[in-house]
Amino acid sequence: MHFIILIIGVIAAYWVYNDARRFGYATGTALMWALGTIPLPYIFLPLYLLLGRRPRAVSRPPEVVDIEAVPVEETIYCPMCASKVKEEFQTCPYCSHTLRPKCAGCGRELRRDWKTCPYCEAPAAPK
Repeated sequence: MHFIILIIGVIAAYWVYNDARRFGYATGTALMWALGTIPLPYIFLPLYLLLGRRPRAVSRPPEVVDIEAVPVEETIYCPMCASKVKEEFQTCPYCSHTLRPKCAGCGRELRRDWKTCPYCEAPAAPK
């Protein structure tokens, strides 16, 4: 008779261990449920079914975002109205201010603080 209870306990312990792992228990916790079920299957099996079969929240590592894969839109602030605009814009869409002045002589872009074009020495247009 004791041998049959031991066989039932081992089978129940195997099932409890696998079920506990499937429900997200750590290996040690699942093993404790299973080891308790071997000698006393008629006590631990109902306890496990009542208390232990709740889905556990499995902790996942934080999601890693590949920064190089995320498109980044480069923006600047308009010096006239302080609106945020795309860096490649030639004029501000909000106030029509010229963001990238061009040289009247050679057509190259000039910095706003330059007085003359460093490429063709033409005077820069007044701001």
